[in-house]
Amino acid sequence: MTQETLLEVQNFTLTIGNRVLIADLDWTVKVGERWCLIGRNGAGKSTLLKAIAGMQNQLYMHGNIRWQGKDLPLCSPQELSKLRAYGEQFPQGGIGLRSIDVVLASQWPWRYEKESKEFLDHAMASLARCDVQHLAYAPWQSLSGGERQRVSLAACFAQSTPVLILDEPTSHLDIHHQVTLLEMLVNASKSCQQTVIASLHEISLIGRGFTHALMLTGKVGEAGGYLIGPVDEVVNPTNLEKSLGHPILEATTASGVKVFIPA
Repeated sequence: MTQETLLEVQNFTLTIGNRVLIADLDWTVKVGERWCLIGRNGAGKSTLLKAIAGMQNQLYMHGNIRWQGKDLPLCSPQELSKLRAYGEQFPQGGIGLRSIDVVLASQWPWRYEKESKEFLDHAMASLARCDVQHLAYAPWQSLSGGERQRVSLAACFAQSTPVLILDEPTSHLDIHHQVTLLEMLVNASKSCQQTVIASLHEISLIGRGFTHALMLTGKVGEAGGYLIGPVDEVVNPTNLEKSLGHPILEATTASGVKVFIPA
């Protein structure tokens, strides 16, 4: 069975000032795939995620980005919001907002297609998925970093999109919530064919369900190269050291999960 193509990135170069972060990227994402984006600080992970999400200044980009065959600049904000949810690295919330307000706001593309009670029920269910339902009416400013991250992820889930674009979704989370989140993403992808594109710094988590990897190998002073393909072909100690600039060891847990750790 042939998988439907969701995202096409062609002849794509990303620059910031005089720095070339990513050069001549060709990348295709299909329905149900789970992509892990790997690279050192400043390699361009966040900028690339913002670019494909339609949130990056076009002046820094050269090449083509298409969602379901449609050029990104031609997609309206509402079309993009029904297609992809974006979870930022450092979630922001306005003063006076509660957790439930942040999650409800994410559902605006569907506002005229559901009843108000259904919105609220779905928002509460999304908070429960992220283990923060007890904080539904807590002020955003009172939340810890990890709690804000989980509320932000709940907002992504509540947006009900076929694609999740997540910038370091496991940052600020304790190990239990890191593993639980990845299990949740994998289960949703397998059961609903939801596509995931996520950047990660926790390399020990790569082996927990990602199907493909885009590894940025550029560093300061060099044009941004990359390695791309199925996880089993791309992610290994040699390539990780090239990407991250530090020796990496590979191990397998008693349950058969492959893990990578700094040497």
